[in-house]
This record gives sequence, structure tokens and C-alpha cells, in this order.
Amino acid sequence: MKKIPRTELQVMKYIWAQKESIVASVDITKFMNETYNWTKGATSKTLMRLVEKEFLKSEKEGRNTLYHQLINSEEYLKFETQDFFSFMHGNSLSSMISALDVSTDISEEDIKALEALIESR
Repeated sequence: MKKIPRTELQVMKYIWAQKESIVASVDITKFMNETYNWTKGATSKTLMRLVEKEFLKSEKEGRNTLYHQLINSEEYLKFETQDFFSFMHGNSLSSMISALDVSTDISEEDIKALEALIESR
């Protein structure tokens, strides 16, 4: 799997948010236009790149093109997180935690979840 640019990730986030794993190009195009003011051509090119990168598979159904997700959001989130953790923090958990801004609101639940994760390892 390869890291994808933010524009492609915007399209994938929309697709992942849908109830069905198959989404029509017209729905994607409409959302991208309404949300980001993208043209139909920009959306089509982005979808083609995602097919080339094997994030999506396209299928013609009459005049419509349907897109099937081949990589789900959990898989990609895990990949991105591991890549970031490795590249930016050299796989050092203490480096990552110390980089958090102390003004960031970290809830007690977050701290307890982190403690439980560490203890379970």
C-alpha cells in the first residue's frame, strides 16, 4: 500500500463514510463539488488515480460508473499511523507522547486507555 495525497484521501473518506461499499461516481462528484467546489473533471481524475493505486475498483453499469473500495478505512489508518510513527518518531512512543502539546486536552479516559494498552503489551 502507498500513502495517498490529501486530495485522494478526501475522496476516500467520503467513500468510507457511505453505508455501502459500492458508490456511484455521480454521488462522489456531487459531494466533492458541494463540499470542496471540485469540478467533475477533477473528481474523475482523482478517482482514476485511486483505481490505478488499487484503492478502488471501477465498474460500468449502463451510463454510471460504480466504485468498489478495495482498502477500508481501518487498513489505511493503520498504515498511515505506522508510517508516521516510524518516520517522524523513529518508532519511539516516548518521542510521540512528548511531542503532544501540553495544552491539548487529553481526557482521563484517554489516559486510562493508554495505560491499559501499555499494561496489556
